[in-house]
Amino acid sequence: MPAATERRSLYLERFTDALRRADGEPGWMRRRRERAMERFLTLGVPTRRDEEYKYTNLTALRDARLLLGPARSGGLPIDAPHIPAGQRAVVFAGEPGQVTVRGEPPRGVRVRRLSKVLRTDPPGLETHLAATAQFKDHPLCALNTALFADGVVIESEPGVIAEEPVHVSFGDGLGARHPRVLILARRNSSVRVVERHSGAGAFWRNAVTEIVAEPNARVDHFRAQLDSLDAYHTGVVQASQERDSYVSSFSLSFGAALARNDIGTRLVGSGCECSLDGLFAVRGSQHVDHHTAIDHAMPHCNSHQLYKGVLDDRARGVFNGKIFVRRDAQKTDAVQSNKNLLLSDEAEVNTKPQLEIDANDVRCTHGATIGQLDATAAFYLRSRGISAAHARNILTYAFAADALERIRDASLKEHFESVLLSRFAREEH
Repeated sequence: MPAATERRSLYLERFTDALRRADGEPGWMRRRRERAMERFLTLGVPTRRDEEYKYTNLTALRDARLLLGPARSGGLPIDAPHIPAGQRAVVFAGEPGQVTVRGEPPRGVRVRRLSKVLRTDPPGLETHLAATAQFKDHPLCALNTALFADGVVIESEPGVIAEEPVHVSFGDGLGARHPRVLILARRNSSVRVVERHSGAGAFWRNAVTEIVAEPNARVDHFRAQLDSLDAYHTGVVQASQERDSYVSSFSLSFGAALARNDIGTRLVGSGCECSLDGLFAVRGSQHVDHHTAIDHAMPHCNSHQLYKGVLDDRARGVFNGKIFVRRDAQKTDAVQSNKNLLLSDEAEVNTKPQLEIDANDVRCTHGATIGQLDATAAFYLRSRGISAAHARNILTYAFAADALERIRDASLKEHFESVLLSRFAREEH
C-alpha cells in the first residue's frame, strides 16, 4: 500500500476513534469535526512548498508511527508546574481521558473539563469553540479540531478581577496528542492563564488555544514550551478581542526538536490593545518557528510585539510577523520588533516582519536584527577578571532578559528568569 494511502487510512481510523469517544457531543460539534477532518485530508501536512512553511520542514510528522501511534491508557505522570506561594489554582491536563482539575480556582473563575461541558452545557461553547481558531487554511488546527479528545474551559464571570492565575500543565509524552484550551473572559473581567508544555520522550503535541475577550475584558496568557528534545511541538494560539479589551500572550520556547507556533489575534472592536511577545532559546540541532498575525479590523487600536531569539550550535530559528491594518482601522498604532542573537557561526535565523496597510491615518513600525555578541563588551568583562564562559553567559542573559520584562506577574517573571539562566548556563574552563 502506498505511504500516502496508508496515512489516509490511519487518519480516518483515528477520526473514527475520536467520534466514538465524542459520543454525546452536540450535533454542531460533530459537524465541525467532520468539516475539519475533510479540510485536513484536503490540505495534508504542510510541506516546504507552502509559503508559510518555507523554512520549516515537517516531514517527520508524516511518519505514521509518530503521528498516529495507537492511543494508550495510563502514560507518563503529569508533573506539577511551578506554582508560586499562595497560588492554588492548578489544572493538570493530559489526553486522552487524563484531564484532572485540582486546586481551587480564583473566585469568579470556572475551570471545567471540555468534554464534560460539551455534553452538559454546549450552548455556551458553540459561538467560540473551533470558531475562534479557524481551520480553513490551517491544516494542523484542522487536525486538532477533528481529533481532540478533551481539554480545558476557563471562564471568568462578568466583572471579576482574578488575583491568581490558572495553571494548565500538559505533561503526557506518549504518541500524538491534540490538547485544546478555551479561555473566555466575560465583560469587564480579568483572568491570567499559564500554559505549560513539558512532556518527556519522543512524541508529537499539536495544541490549540482559543482566547475570547469580551468588551473591556483582559486576558494575560503565558505559554511555556519545554518539551523533550526528542519531541515535535506544533501549537496555535488565536484570540478574538471585542471593544476596549486587552490581550497579552507571551511565548517561551526552549524545548522540542522542532517547534512551530502560530499566534494571532483579531481586533474586532474599537479601542482594543494587544501585546504578542516571545523569547526562544535553542541549541544543538533544534528548530523553532514563530508565525504571528495581528489583524486590526477596527479604529483606535494598539498592538505591540517583541520577539527575541538566541541560537547556538547548529540551531535554526524562524520569525514571520504579520500586521494587517484594514480599511476601517484608522488611528491604528502598531509596533513590531524581532531581535536575534547568534552564538555560533553555524546557527541560522530567517526573519520576515510584514505590514499590510489599507488605512491612511496610522502609525506602524517594524524591524528585525540579527547579530552576535559584542566583542568589545566581552573584552571589557574579561579585563575585569571574568572568565570567557562567564562573560558569554552575562551578555547572553542581558540580551534576552528584557523580553521577560514584558511579564507583569512578578512570581512568573522570577520563575522564567531562573529557567532562562539555567538554559544559558555554560561550564567555565
